[in-house]
Amino acid sequence: ILAPLVNRTVKENKKYPPGWRLRKRGAKGKFVLWYRVNKSAMHLWGDKTEVKIGSGGTLQQAEKAAYTFWASRMASSNKPYILRELFNRYILQTIPKKAPGTQRSNLRSIKRLTSVFDLDQPVVEFRAAKLREYKEHISVTISEKAYNLDHEVLSHIFSKAIEWGCEMTHPIIGIVKKFSLDDRERYVEDWEYDCLYSCANKLYKTYLPLRMATGKDKSVLLRIKLNDIRSDGLFFPKRHKTKGHKGGKAQIMPFQFQGESTGLKEIIDDILAWRKKWLKVDSIFLFATSGGQPLVNQKGETSSFDTQFALIRKKALATTALTESFQERDLRAKVASDVDTAEEAAQLLQHHSTATTKKVYRRKPETVLPIKR
Repeated sequence: ILAPLVNRTVKENKKYPPGWRLRKRGAKGKFVLWYRVNKSAMHLWGDKTEVKIGSGGTLQQAEKAAYTFWASRMASSNKPYILRELFNRYILQTIPKKAPGTQRSNLRSIKRLTSVFDLDQPVVEFRAAKLREYKEHISVTISEKAYNLDHEVLSHIFSKAIEWGCEMTHPIIGIVKKFSLDDRERYVEDWEYDCLYSCANKLYKTYLPLRMATGKDKSVLLRIKLNDIRSDGLFFPKRHKTKGHKGGKAQIMPFQFQGESTGLKEIIDDILAWRKKWLKVDSIFLFATSGGQPLVNQKGETSSFDTQFALIRKKALATTALTESFQERDLRAKVASDVDTAEEAAQLLQHHSTATTKKVYRRKPETVLPIKR
């Protein structure tokens, strides 16, 4: 006889679309996922208050069954009638197609949005006045940047609603605007970098020189594989396409140029020497944990690596002349600022044009000659 259904914690349910509930039958029984139907949508679910959407002997099997059923259900729906259905469909069909970091950001925004708006409201009745109230609330309680992220998500959600058959005028575009925020301007001076480097652990003492020599993003450097190190230089694959961008071309940074060393080979040799002492299990990645695992996971997260940087920065602030904190990503801007031209910086950072390079990454004060009178 199966034991009574036991509710899982609220925390575990948060990772699922709104209305989903995870339960388990007995200590070694099946995992079951249910959907709690809103009253206004009960006629679409056989007048039931709860519907079983997936089950299995393991949590993975239950989730796979639930998402398969949910996808077929959403695909069969002509259009979302209420905000709850719209948010659910967007979470299921649109967010998984985005980059891992964007997915996490979008889900945080949706959590804030769904906690404020009436999810039983018809999609076509949403008015800009509600968003203006939300804009004022979030900018005060959290930040203007948080609102801008939420604004982008909500605007895209309504664009998808129109695409999915809702006959309406877009309630946000051209009516409610985002906050105009200043770009980050922190420029890391050479002596500040030296302070940081002096406090670095062995991993960062090998990583930082490569960061400053290549200007590549942290996630790119931590994904370098041993077969990317070629006889003539270090290979960087083509950047993936993202919305509005074609993706950068593949690059090779040479070890030799015009008969002289570029210094990159020596940096790679230092990393390989550190790697030989550090690794207990071999790895295909240039940077890895002692167990051979990459320092960046499949979702693009680098939490352990980031924690180490925070500790190094804290030590530098406490024991060196460094007085103003900076972020690891500011080092990429330093590289772009220190090269001679914006064109060279754009090529180094794999940008298609210099517009983003100049606006975001060229932070070093310009040298301007005075006029002779």
